[in-house]
Amino acid sequence: MKRQASGKVSSGDDIAAEKWLAAYRNPASRKGPDGSVIIRQLYAPGYYEAYDMALGYAERMNLEVLWFREKRSCGPFMNRNFPELEALCTYCNKKFNHVEPVPCAKNDCAAEFCSRECLTEHMRLRHP
Repeated sequence: MKRQASGKVSSGDDIAAEKWLAAYRNPASRKGPDGSVIIRQLYAPGYYEAYDMALGYAERMNLEVLWFREKRSCGPFMNRNFPELEALCTYCNKKFNHVEPVPCAKNDCAAEFCSRECLTEHMRLRHP
């Protein structure tokens, strides 16, 4: 066993999670004749775990997987941040899988919400 910098004890079986990117196509979207394309990021320790997560998300959301790769091998996307595959609502802390999260209406606020109701409450409490 090794001691990590954080003081936690790690075993030899611990595998560090890598950041992966997955591109999806939503054929039901009305944004274009071929649907819309979205990119999400996720953390997984290896190829098969990333594959399971990317495919599971696509099945739950009725999307098509276009590709998924380790972010470090995606040159044009290296310095950009993408929404997480599954996110937590800033207001209610529920996990949500919406294809298009509801962003805060204030430009300088990075909060994302699962619904317009949570956005409304956030605006009322945070940005009166």
